[in-house]
Amino acid sequence: MKRIYYGWLICAACTLLIFISMGMVSNGFSVFMPFIMERYGLTNAQTSSLVTLRCLVVLLAMLTTGVYYDRLGMRLGTALAAGFAGVAYLCYAFGRSYPLFGVGAAISGLSYGFGSMIPASILMSRWFVRHRALALGICSAGSGVATIVLPGLFTWLVERLGLTAGFQAGCGMIFTGAALIFLIIREEPSALGLVRLGEEAADEGETSKKNAPVPGPGRNMSPGVWVIMIAACLFMGGVGSPGFNHLTVLLSGEGFDPVHVALLFSVLGVTLTVGKILFGQYTDRAGGFRSTLLFGAVLLGGFGLSCLSFLRSLPLGMAAALAIGMGYPIATVGPSIWAGDLSEPERFPVTVRRLQVCYALGSLLFSGMPGILADRLGSYIPAYGIFTAQIAVGLLFVVWSYRRTLRRPA
Repeated sequence: MKRIYYGWLICAACTLLIFISMGMVSNGFSVFMPFIMERYGLTNAQTSSLVTLRCLVVLLAMLTTGVYYDRLGMRLGTALAAGFAGVAYLCYAFGRSYPLFGVGAAISGLSYGFGSMIPASILMSRWFVRHRALALGICSAGSGVATIVLPGLFTWLVERLGLTAGFQAGCGMIFTGAALIFLIIREEPSALGLVRLGEEAADEGETSKKNAPVPGPGRNMSPGVWVIMIAACLFMGGVGSPGFNHLTVLLSGEGFDPVHVALLFSVLGVTLTVGKILFGQYTDRAGGFRSTLLFGAVLLGGFGLSCLSFLRSLPLGMAAALAIGMGYPIATVGPSIWAGDLSEPERFPVTVRRLQVCYALGSLLFSGMPGILADRLGSYIPAYGIFTAQIAVGLLFVVWSYRRTLRRPA
């Protein structure tokens, strides 16, 4: 019986890391927010500020990921990043006032910043030549699985056992996951006497050239391309988190039945998980340029359909949920793919960190925009019109960067 390549266990550990550092920190905590407001009397502004505080710490943490992993290494660093989420849940479990919840939100930002797509992208580049994009898509699907599993689980726990018990259960899950991550993660294949998956074929010249970054002059991004890619990641980050997190209030505000809102969000979560894996498979076969065009067009169509939510049409809402879920990987996994295609291999860790920082900055800058516009204009639809325009401009910027940096699309 053929042994499973150990890199797939690394991929599974990174999926668990994303489940914790993104799924439980962001999607999981959002389930608790209404209960926190009701039990401890936090205002809407205070509750929203917890998300803003977390986003600020995420950005600061991402700026220091290079130093963090240089000092701790991938094995300890990823386990500790997951552990920060457990400490945050402990603060939430014993929190009785806004300051302690603020401490928990800040610590959760360390988990998200140190433990999200940056270490996963670097580890996948160390362990995979072949199927690298697929592995990265599987890793990122951890947050989609969290979107499916956590809302129902945490709501059930809080309603039957109480808010404190719900946070304690989450804490236990996180620390168990952190221990598994530490047991599985290895820095690189040579630590186990292995090579990257597909590296033997690459040495023999058998790796498909159409899937590999194009060699030759211009592979390093010029200053002009850097500026354009920074803008592209800012726009995608501005859509990625705010656009996803406000979908439920968009639908509710336009008069959709709560049952239909829950149904559409469940469909979105399932499609998002499947979409990330399909995105990885297609990118491995067709390259980052073509996958960006295809999945970007689907995402653009989905956000365009969301602007028609005032029609209160369930079929249109379902089409929007399917398209957003299927196209959403380009907004989250895209920066890692672009970094791999547009930079030299030895520059990949630096490039992916910079692009992910820009993505996080975009999320922070645009996080308050939907609510501000809704207060002024009485609807979230104008914000989703802006999100649609951001996707279109971001895609144009990425296409221009590929054309400018590579002799032909990767």
